[in-house]
Amino acid sequence: MISSILSLAFLFALLSCTSVASILPPDEYWQVTPPLNYSDVLYAGWDQIPVEKEVLIYNGTLIGRTYAHHPQLLAVGPSVYMVHSSAVIDEDSMGMELWGAMSHDGGYTWTPSHSILPAALLPNQTNVANFSYWCNEAIWQRAIGGLAVLEVDSEIWGVGETTDFFCWGDIGSGTRGAGRIARQLSTVDGMPIGDPCWLNQNNWTYIELYNETVYGTEYGMKFCEKADEMNAQLVEPTKVPAWSAWLYNDQLYAANNWSSLQEVTHSVWIEQDDGPGYWQRFWRDISPTNNSMRVWWEMTYDKEGKDWYPGIEEAYGNKVYETNIPDAKTKQFLGVLDDKQSRYLISNPRNNTELIRQPLTIAMSRGSDLSYKTVGVLRTNASDKIAPDTRDYKNQGFSYPVAVQVGHTLVTAYSENKENIWVSVVNIDDLP
Repeated sequence: MISSILSLAFLFALLSCTSVASILPPDEYWQVTPPLNYSDVLYAGWDQIPVEKEVLIYNGTLIGRTYAHHPQLLAVGPSVYMVHSSAVIDEDSMGMELWGAMSHDGGYTWTPSHSILPAALLPNQTNVANFSYWCNEAIWQRAIGGLAVLEVDSEIWGVGETTDFFCWGDIGSGTRGAGRIARQLSTVDGMPIGDPCWLNQNNWTYIELYNETVYGTEYGMKFCEKADEMNAQLVEPTKVPAWSAWLYNDQLYAANNWSSLQEVTHSVWIEQDDGPGYWQRFWRDISPTNNSMRVWWEMTYDKEGKDWYPGIEEAYGNKVYETNIPDAKTKQFLGVLDDKQSRYLISNPRNNTELIRQPLTIAMSRGSDLSYKTVGVLRTNASDKIAPDTRDYKNQGFSYPVAVQVGHTLVTAYSENKENIWVSVVNIDDLP
């Protein structure tokens, strides 16, 4: 703790010496009024944001696959592409696939969600079963989650992150990342085109026997012809994904050297009149004990983002600091509107012992004032009818938000109860 305080003090002493007046200390970011009302379990004391349209993209119970999260969006003109995870019962469990849908009218109507990257099962694994079964049998669980949607040379690609779980014997349990898989999507209906291919692989790819699943036996474990172009996009500060094989296989700790971080947001660029511009972004605290229940903040002056993750993959020495932004230990989404002056943070700020993830809110920071002054409720009051899982990982509420601007609207996507995928379309003028 002392080392963290000293490093934070050194950071802001350095900033003051360079006359960079608009750097905001991390503990001053949350200046919302009215303050969070913890006794209001649905709205936390804030007003509902008017919503032009709410669309249910994926109904887990009706589809018969009752786990869904990690939506990702890409807008190309009025067309909006989505990918998300889909599992039969449990989070990050055997047979989790990448699914997706498409809108041609800015998010108001959508195609039915459909499979893009199939389950990675061995030939003798004909029944997906549930998480507990694979643990009891000491079998690797190969899962594919939503990571990104990219445009390369006018082609649209859905990208999945392998998220593979082990749980047996003396080694205990944990997650390993085996690389990223992509597939081209049709610009007509969002359906997959051609074969899946890999953006990267590592030793876990073969330890977990992906080469003996359909990705090897039918698709040949081949790399994408445009892997270099897609990998280059995924290290751009505005596109760095929330997950990676390195984050699963290693650990990234904050400046205090003990807060474990994951699910980094995209970066937003901050222009300054009295100094150089810089990137800023946020992280989620995933520490299993002594969790701060706060959003964590990071900045860099490097326009290419080469001096922080993923340009640098180190467990320690990361200049990431705790903010005063409350958080329910969930993934956030940070973005900036087309005016380049209005920053928005979509998150679950009402932390609670019940682990209920609502309300889902949008907080705004505008112009040279980097603090978040206004906030409104995007969605709350999730269904209390939740399909059971065997991991007890489901949380009531709305979480895993993402957003893209389409014209004068903000198209947001999120998971309800880690089971259903929704889209809300909000007029920019109605943001808080």
